[in-house]
Amino acid sequence: MLIDVTRSLPIPLTAQVAASLRSAIASGSLRPGDEVPSTRVLARQAGVSRGTVVTAYDQLVSEGYLVATQGAPTRVNPSLPAAQDAETPRASGFGLSRTSQPRQPAPTPATATHRRPTATISLKPSSGQAGAIRPAAWRQAWREAAAEPGIATEPTGQEQLREAIAEHLRMGRGLNVDKHDVVVTGGTREGLVLALMALGSGTRLRVGVEDPGHPGLRNVVPLTGNTVVPCAVDEAGVDIDLTPDDLDALLVTPSYQYPLGASMPAARRRALLDWAAATGTVIIEDDFNAELRYRTSPVPPLAALRDEADVVTLGTFTTLLNRSAASGYVAASAPLADGIRRTRTVMGMPVSAVTQLAIAHLLRNGHVRRNTKAVHNRLAKRREIVAAEIIPELTRRGATVTEMAESNGVDLAITFPSPAARDAYARELSDQGIESGRLDALWSGRDDGLIVSFAHLTEPDFRRVLEVMRSGSST
Repeated sequence: MLIDVTRSLPIPLTAQVAASLRSAIASGSLRPGDEVPSTRVLARQAGVSRGTVVTAYDQLVSEGYLVATQGAPTRVNPSLPAAQDAETPRASGFGLSRTSQPRQPAPTPATATHRRPTATISLKPSSGQAGAIRPAAWRQAWREAAAEPGIATEPTGQEQLREAIAEHLRMGRGLNVDKHDVVVTGGTREGLVLALMALGSGTRLRVGVEDPGHPGLRNVVPLTGNTVVPCAVDEAGVDIDLTPDDLDALLVTPSYQYPLGASMPAARRRALLDWAAATGTVIIEDDFNAELRYRTSPVPPLAALRDEADVVTLGTFTTLLNRSAASGYVAASAPLADGIRRTRTVMGMPVSAVTQLAIAHLLRNGHVRRNTKAVHNRLAKRREIVAAEIIPELTRRGATVTEMAESNGVDLAITFPSPAARDAYARELSDQGIESGRLDALWSGRDDGLIVSFAHLTEPDFRRVLEVMRSGSST
């Protein structure tokens, strides 16, 4: 088979090999169940090292495109749908889809306050802090940004930052997007507001949201005057068979479905995009914690797949950089991007030019890439500690513990025999200054459990939580 590898491109050879194989599967050149060449054969054909092909195969296995069995050839996943008639490829095509009372927002997670110490460590799921950049790097980036002569804020974001974001998405996520199709935002929530305003143009939209799902973006939907439509989720992500066909938009987290932790496999991604194209539903992808995958490489966003479906990508910098970097982006293309740019211009830019330039410096000079690797190492170690020291103690107490993330973060769902048992444990943690989240804030009907996250904690806070939760008694 022909593998298109160009050494002159600034794209890693592993990513080029993986992309060529995805394209061959999508076009039907490789069909479900087909045997793929051995790593040695493909390496020789492509003119790359065998290690490059091995890494590409491992990535595609993790994404669900390939299956590998000990002692047998690697094959295209038989569960993938057969390719449709050849489509015209689009690098990141997004279009404008067509055009009841909103559901009330899910209740705010409640935790016990009995004798809570003044200083509280929150284990509620959070973005930010996981990849906090070193203070020295921040200071240097701010100095360089402030030294720029004649800084003027651009309506859709500083060109340097939009260019750096486009390069970051291309190199790190496999998404080929032009800087003109990137709009800087004040964060993921504001990015969703801009997308919904551009899509709705003053009309009430029916917006599907994952149930269970993170309340952060879900609660934005009714605030913008739109209708929330809960959509069932299983271990592979949103269940298309149970999703209404009359949605205007569907908000999904395919890289890291919260709180189940699923990374949507290739077959489900294909089904989702086919469904969206058939129904005219705009997919709004929250790229939530995608870059925190520390067991395998980040899965490319839905927009990176060659498809006729309309996809908008929402991203943020709070996880990789710092919570104080309250900024993010929307990646889209015409005509939806045109509407987002117009809306951005009318609403004004909430992120200062100096902040944008500082982030651009961090993206361009490699700080973000190096910091991400350090985060991966830290999260992997924390997961080992949690599995060895916290989960056994919770099990001993009669709780059922589920690790919510297969590849991202360090999150646990803890269910108890009754709400009373749940409240008793939450109260014990609270007495020691530790705040937990409630499952029923994320999941309809799940009033028997807590959810705790360790990814965003500082090292001193993590050590304190570890001391309390592994002790067998919080009193």
